[in-house]
Amino acid sequence: MDVRAINAQMVAKLLATEGEPVPEGGYGLRVIETRGRGSGVARHVPLAVVQRRGCWYLVSPDRKRDWVRNLLATPACAVIEETARLERHAEPAGGPEAAAVVAQYLEAMAVPWAIEAFPVAQDATEDEIVPHLLGMAVFVLREPA
Repeated sequence: MDVRAINAQMVAKLLATEGEPVPEGGYGLRVIETRGRGSGVARHVPLAVVQRRGCWYLVSPDRKRDWVRNLLATPACAVIEETARLERHAEPAGGPEAAAVVAQYLEAMAVPWAIEAFPVAQDATEDEIVPHLLGMAVFVLREPA
């Protein structure tokens, strides 16, 4: 089965159930809606939303992924659950903030393939993560102005 088919199944499953609360220091799976950077068409992707210090973040080990490139082109997005739609603005995070979020994501993550996608070990320190941030993407999800 290809990644798009797996993602479509995950999106359908997540939209059929109300999401568990996103715990501080952990993550919750959500459907994120972005806009295609060329087409403007709504795109849905299942992602882990990380909560750190009361803020929600998205993390990618590879900034070349379509959803990352879509958010870089059009930061307006939505977090969608069965009964809720939260409009958000995805703001790139960098430096120590991004390294701390990646470290937290890796510490909380229990899915081997998700961990293995990162260019650092699961127990990497923030200092070990910083040199790899240019190839990763971290977004903080803010309420639109």
